[in-house]
Amino acid sequence: MHNRDYRLSDENNGYPVLVLGNSLGTHFSLWDQVSESLSQRFRLLHYNPHPRPETGHRTIAARGAELLKLFDHLGLERADFCGVSISGLLGQWLALEAPNRIRNLVLSNTAARIGNAEIWQQRIRLIDERGLAEVGDTLAGRWFSRTFAAQHPEMVERFAGQLRGYITEEYLAGCEALRDTDFRDRAEEIRVRTLIIAGSNDLAASVSDAEFLHKRIRSSQLLVLPCGHLACVETPKAFTEAVLEFLLEDH
Repeated sequence: MHNRDYRLSDENNGYPVLVLGNSLGTHFSLWDQVSESLSQRFRLLHYNPHPRPETGHRTIAARGAELLKLFDHLGLERADFCGVSISGLLGQWLALEAPNRIRNLVLSNTAARIGNAEIWQQRIRLIDERGLAEVGDTLAGRWFSRTFAAQHPEMVERFAGQLRGYITEEYLAGCEALRDTDFRDRAEEIRVRTLIIAGSNDLAASVSDAEFLHKRIRSSQLLVLPCGHLACVETPKAFTEAVLEFLLEDH
């Protein structure tokens, strides 16, 4: 597995492991504003959910299987998992296919199905025609609420810059995975204790998407924060407090 696929903290070896899965088009730095607080109680394992096109595997299931292999390689029997957007789909796959490996699940700014096949196919065509560098600003701008974007243009530019420089083939593979993943018919099977975090101004994964999950995952809690698609960036304090409170209740 590529080193850029994961990063395990060298600190807090005796602490329980918390996997942090980033969203499509972002890097591990997505977690910068919350990592210090989370690392006070957990050993952090950052994991990149994007399918690797060079392997021919372009599915959430393939990346989930890779993560389980990583668990075995690292000697991890179980871990807590916190995933944003596409990583929230990865978390749902883990809860469905390997529930004995996941202690607690945090699903942030995600859905049982994010968008629909037509939307993602249009995104794929747009990037094929114009290039990710050209459309990166528009795509990244949709991740933030208008208020946050107006108050923190430097943060929006930081994420737009990351997206413009992202490996196009990997981004497209992620779009294909999002296009093809739908857990709406299986969400009720999830038995892992779950915290669902939604953004009141999220354009990609709505509050109604979060409510859908909450109604079907019996052991779930729902928190709505005043933010867009990246709660850990827009509302880091509230996000961290909620995640720690939820996870530590079970430790």
